Amino acid sequence: MKKIQLAVACACALALCGCFTWHETEPVQVQMSQVPKEREIKVALSGFAATITEYIPVYGYQTYYVHDGPAWGRHGRRYWYGGHYETATSETLIPKVEKTEVFLRRAQNQLEDNGFLLRASPADYNVDVTFGGPFISDDERTLEWVWMLCSVLSAEYSAQTWTAKLRIYDNKTGRVAFTRDYSQKYDNVVWSPLFFVGLAGYTRNTYNYMQSWCLTALTDRAVADATAFLTSAK
Repeated sequence: MKKIQLAVACACALALCGCFTWHETEPVQVQMSQVPKEREIKVALSGFAATITEYIPVYGYQTYYVHDGPAWGRHGRRYWYGGHYETATSETLIPKVEKTEVFLRRAQNQLEDNGFLLRASPADYNVDVTFGGPFISDDERTLEWVWMLCSVLSAEYSAQTWTAKLRIYDNKTGRVAFTRDYSQKYDNVVWSPLFFVGLAGYTRNTYNYMQSWCLTALTDRAVADATAFLTSAK
């Protein structure tokens, strides 16, 4: 009896847990270079532009007619009754796309924390980063279907790849002093004992989360390379 109760308790606890992450891309580790105390490097930033999509719920009311249906009386006679009206609330999600400067602010903070001057003019260099994506290959889309079907809608595979192009301009000459291309992939596999319902409440497989993860990693990688180049430039 105790074993049965324990099994039931474990099953309930497992269901309440929602989702489990079986696999997730490891966080990107970078090393920033600091400006020597005897130097002053004036930097301006451009790019790092991205958009995010938010879904705004719009609530309304919907009235519909409900038939009461027939009723059976004595001697098997069927009587028809009318109906009544009922009102229920409805919810519609409206997508809203907005520009965000969160990655530009992140780059600014990282450069300033490592001794670069962003508020002094004229700037010696201009650091520009352009994002691109998302990119999802045919193999990754196939994996999404394979995971869903083979797990009977209890597991899901998600992936996104974003790119970035770093350009550092020498403002004295106007020439490109340094350039580098990046590609960053994020993927995960999640499982839920609640099947499709549990997966719907998970956030790490959403478009916005994967985009933010990739662009944050790309920002860190680009800024790390920029600090290494600028501190070594004469």
